[in-house]
Amino acid sequence: MASISKWCRNHQARSLGLCLLAILLVTSLGLANLDQTLENRVLDEYYRLRWPASPPPDLLIVGIDETSFQELRQAWPWPRRLHAELVRRLGAAQARLIVFDISFADPSTQEDDQLFAAALRQANNVILAQTVEYTEDRVFSRQILVQPLESLRMAAKGLGLSMVTPDADGVIRHFHLRLDGHDTLPGVTARRLKSRLPLPADLSGLIHYVGPPRHIDTVSYYQVLDKDHPLPSARIRDRTVLVGRMSGISIMPQGQTDTFYTPFFGGTGQLMSGVEVQANIIYTLLKGNWGRELPPMTHWGLLLTLLLVLGYPLARLSPLAGLLALAIILLLVSGISILLFLLANFWMPPLLLCIGLTVVFGGNLLAHYLVEAQEKRRLRHAFSRYVSPLLVGTILAHPEQLQLGGEEAEVTILFADLAGFTGISERMAPTALIRLLNEYFTPMSQIILDNQGTLDKYIGDAIMALWGAPIPMPNHAQLACQAALEMQAKMRLLQKEWEERGLPPLKSRFGLHSGLVVAGNVGSRDRFNYTVLGDSVNLASRMEGVNKHYGTEILLSECTYSRTSKLFLMRELDKVQVRGRVQPVRIYELLGPRVEATPVWLEIFAAGRAAYRGRQWAQAANLFRQVLELKEEDKPAKLYLHRCLDYLHHPPPDDWQGVLALGNH
Repeated sequence: MASISKWCRNHQARSLGLCLLAILLVTSLGLANLDQTLENRVLDEYYRLRWPASPPPDLLIVGIDETSFQELRQAWPWPRRLHAELVRRLGAAQARLIVFDISFADPSTQEDDQLFAAALRQANNVILAQTVEYTEDRVFSRQILVQPLESLRMAAKGLGLSMVTPDADGVIRHFHLRLDGHDTLPGVTARRLKSRLPLPADLSGLIHYVGPPRHIDTVSYYQVLDKDHPLPSARIRDRTVLVGRMSGISIMPQGQTDTFYTPFFGGTGQLMSGVEVQANIIYTLLKGNWGRELPPMTHWGLLLTLLLVLGYPLARLSPLAGLLALAIILLLVSGISILLFLLANFWMPPLLLCIGLTVVFGGNLLAHYLVEAQEKRRLRHAFSRYVSPLLVGTILAHPEQLQLGGEEAEVTILFADLAGFTGISERMAPTALIRLLNEYFTPMSQIILDNQGTLDKYIGDAIMALWGAPIPMPNHAQLACQAALEMQAKMRLLQKEWEERGLPPLKSRFGLHSGLVVAGNVGSRDRFNYTVLGDSVNLASRMEGVNKHYGTEILLSECTYSRTSKLFLMRELDKVQVRGRVQPVRIYELLGPRVEATPVWLEIFAAGRAAYRGRQWAQAANLFRQVLELKEEDKPAKLYLHRCLDYLHHPPPDDWQGVLALGNH
């Protein structure tokens, strides 16, 4: 483990090692031929991204399809007199070249063979198909060239292999002008059409498909022979006509029909007939836009070089910078590969390079994680005895903060206390008391943490929490108020549970204040704790205590109110002078989430407060009575009603400012 950690920390060794690992992985994929499988999937996607070209104007396919079988009512193989008639019709319509993707190796009737041969001689523009049969045994293997009948062969204008060469996954992507020493049908056709076409004998490349199956202009075989509804000559004139099987285009076993998988199968679910594949190859040769590829050795040399050149600096970056760099590189590699294929007909496989670079990034990320995890374990072990576990995460993220002292921060502080706990604790057994406190502290602490707060300390039955330190947050007052409301709701559930168990009633009180504090580590050099200090802490504590006078549960200072008044339902209670402060403080009660319409009783209470401040004691008393009619147990309304009745008989002095001194709270 130590050696791995040492290797992870050595940037140079780590970068080189990750590059070698990536090279080993992609090389293994290549040796297992998995690279071709993966890259071919990408190539097929590129084919489907290419916008279909217009149907080739010089090509026409005459399909031997299901409709023709139904119309002609002939079993296969059809009488060759039908093919003879087809050739005569196509010749009469001035077809430029006729190409049969059908084998005529076996004789039929003598008369039909003669009729077909005569039609071929008369047309003088027919190319016939031949094929190669392979025989393999343990002892020997041989290839047999299967040609048309001699009479047909002599009458034809040319012969070509009708075989196609699927890739290892069975998909037709490549063409070859020669196979087993013989010219293929597309090569013979292309040279007939353009005698000066520079086509090397050993040429091969990627087929430039004009589109998915049935994209090339196609007519049924029977349509050419139909005397009642003859095919217009303009549909045939000066076009190269390919004749071949097109039945069974839908998905079915390939061995039953002359159909093949092409790159479009994944998008359309359709196989392409052999004659249409031949037509696409012919058009690719005529246009000269076949897809080029790097030779295998050149491709692998470039791939491994790029892995080293790009992978080495990638492995030296931080995880975030590495992720950004990897994303940019992958986008560039993929984009260049797509553009080369779509615009220049050049296939540059991107996947292995992307896989290799992703392996480099993943290894680098893992190395950073191992180093960081080891460092965090060391720091956790070193400091968990001296600081609160709740702050270990922050310390691990910012170990430079491990020093005495602090900094000024704007926070919201919450004090929570259990009313009447002191008296109850005197009457309860210690074990029951601890259980009660745990039942209270556990959910309350979790609510604080769930609302992104920091638990500062437990003081007897009280909780001190804060928001905005050690991590600054702009909505610290909102989060604190939300936590207070959730704690209040949870406390009501606890009260029911305790009541059912026969425990004494307990109530919670909360005080909140927002302001500046000094936040940091306080203590000695041997033992210190993270906390906040300042007048704001004292005022938050006073807010909690003032609840006792008003019979409320959650009180806020004006500083907290100003930051949250638009988010929660609140009411102004009073101006008080608390112990330790000369300046009076406006206090507000937090009632709940903001609602669309302010409750009527709350509006009446605000009006009563306004009359109270204006020394209109009778009017204020009447308004507070109305509040109590709507909300019988509202203790602040009862308190104000009592004050108003008292001031009716004993008015305050003329310099009265509506401030209540609470020196003992």
